[in-house]
Amino acid sequence: MESEKEQMDRRQFLKTASGKALGAALAATGLETIAKGTDIHEGPDDLDKYDFVMPRVKYAHQRKEVDRWNVRPGGDTNLLRELSAVIRCRVKPIKGVRDWDPQWAAEGQLNAIVTFDEPDEVMKYPFLFMTGENHFTFEDHQKEMLKEYIHRGGFLFMDDCVVDTGGDFFYQSAYALLEDVFGRGAVKRIPHEHEVFHNVYDLGGSGLPHMQYVQQQIPTFPWPIRGRRQPQISSLPVMQGQNHGARGVFIGDRLAVFLSSTDIHCGWCDSHGFTFGRHNYNKAIQMGINIIMYALSH
Repeated sequence: MESEKEQMDRRQFLKTASGKALGAALAATGLETIAKGTDIHEGPDDLDKYDFVMPRVKYAHQRKEVDRWNVRPGGDTNLLRELSAVIRCRVKPIKGVRDWDPQWAAEGQLNAIVTFDEPDEVMKYPFLFMTGENHFTFEDHQKEMLKEYIHRGGFLFMDDCVVDTGGDFFYQSAYALLEDVFGRGAVKRIPHEHEVFHNVYDLGGSGLPHMQYVQQQIPTFPWPIRGRRQPQISSLPVMQGQNHGARGVFIGDRLAVFLSSTDIHCGWCDSHGFTFGRHNYNKAIQMGINIIMYALSH
């Protein structure tokens, strides 16, 4: 169980990071509002204008030609659109992206960007998202910042992007990083009974969705819109996650880090169901919404 001091730090973190904005998002679901404070952090205007902002974590890769930290911003925008429709909250929109295009985000094509080199910035956000394909490592000061962020109440969602026949390199690096930062054995299996699989959507006994391709060709722009020509078809690398099951780091009873290897983010990109099927797109979106709402209510 969390100590009284940890609980106080958690409440203060949520108040200064999001204040009324998170309260609005949670109230829309009927969940208990944690952050009712009026002293909203004097940070970026986004924290005042929107109920939810999803920053990407920027980090150094060991290879540059693979899917990097800013891969496929269209997945982010699809999740945010679906979240706002279900929860009826204000999310920061992302413009100029659609499903799989572009491959890597340009300036302004992500909600926000943070690194564990800038404590003042990372502490403004109660929820962070991190994805990629390749091995990576953190410097000692970044590990300390990650540890402080989590213990002060932050939540980190890490999702491996396995492309074609590649390995689960991001997952391996993330697992090793978390065990180094939080101690050996800190990364634990998240049981299917855990509320993160049942809070907004009931994902049943299967738990973590697993993205596996149903076909190897997906459409490229232009997309089918009334009065415009039909999409062109081109072959793209197959995305196929390696299912190690859901893993996480718990601080007391609170799940604080969610680690997956099943390409949930790639599932968010596939709103037309050309690669994984519409069913898997829906499950990936539902998992993302469940994770966000769990993070904001604990």
